[in-house]
Amino acid sequence: MGNAKKVNFKLISLLTILGVIGVIAIFPYQITVQAEFLQDDVVNVSTPVMLVVNALTMGGTLFILNFLAERMLRRTGLGTPILNAMIHKKTIPPISLKWIIYGIGLSFVSVLIILLLDVFIFETKIDVLPPWWQGMLAILYGGMTEELVARFFVMTLIVWLLAKLTNKSHENIPAAYFYIGIIGASLLFGLGHLPTTVQIFGEITALVVLRGLVLNGILGIWFGYLYWKKGLEYAMIAHMSADLFLHVILGPIFYSLYN
Repeated sequence: MGNAKKVNFKLISLLTILGVIGVIAIFPYQITVQAEFLQDDVVNVSTPVMLVVNALTMGGTLFILNFLAERMLRRTGLGTPILNAMIHKKTIPPISLKWIIYGIGLSFVSVLIILLLDVFIFETKIDVLPPWWQGMLAILYGGMTEELVARFFVMTLIVWLLAKLTNKSHENIPAAYFYIGIIGASLLFGLGHLPTTVQIFGEITALVVLRGLVLNGILGIWFGYLYWKKGLEYAMIAHMSADLFLHVILGPIFYSLYN
C-alpha cells in the first residue's frame, strides 16, 4: 500500500457519509419487512434509538472499510474517478452515457430473470410488500452502502491480495484477478443476504442457500464488471436502477400476481 501515498480522507469521508445515508434510508423498509421478527425480539428499544445506534455502528464500520479500500486502490487501479475528481476540484473524466444506459439496461434484464427464477423456480412467497416509497428509499442502501462494502472493499481486497501475493501492480494485473474478485465479492454478497433469505423461508436448506447465491450473485457480477471497467460510480448507478426495478416497479407486480 505504500507509506508515501497520502491518505485521501476527503474521499473516505464522502463515501462514509453516502453509506450512512443508505443505512438511514433503508430503515423504514427493514421495519416493514421484519416487523414480525422485531416484535418477537428480546431487545426492547425505541425505533429512533435503533436508527441512531444502527447509523453510528455502520458509520464506524464503513469508515474503516473505506479507509482500508482507499489504501489498496493504487495497486489495483480500481477507484471512484468521478467522485475523486469532484472533491479535489480536478477535471472530471468524461461521463459515458453509453455505459450508464448499458448499466441500467442490463440491470433491468437481470432483475427480470431474477424475478422469473424466484417466482417459478424457487417459488418464493412474499407475505409483506413494503409501500413504493420505502422501496424508493431502499435503493439508496443498495446503490451506495452495499456497493461500498461488496465492491469498494471486498472486491478491491481480493484483487489487492492476489496482486500483492504475485508482486503485480495495476499496470500488469492479469484480467483473471479482476474476474476472481468480481465472482468472489458476488458470492460473499449472496451469502450476506442469507439471514434475510432464511427469514423468508423459515429454514436453511441447500435450495435456500442456492437461491441466495444465484439471485444476489447475478447482479453482483455485472456491478463488479462496471466497477472494474468504469469506476464505482457506474456500479452504484446500475445497482440503484436494479433496486428500483426490483423493489418499486417489477417486483411488486410479480409477487402480487404470483403469490
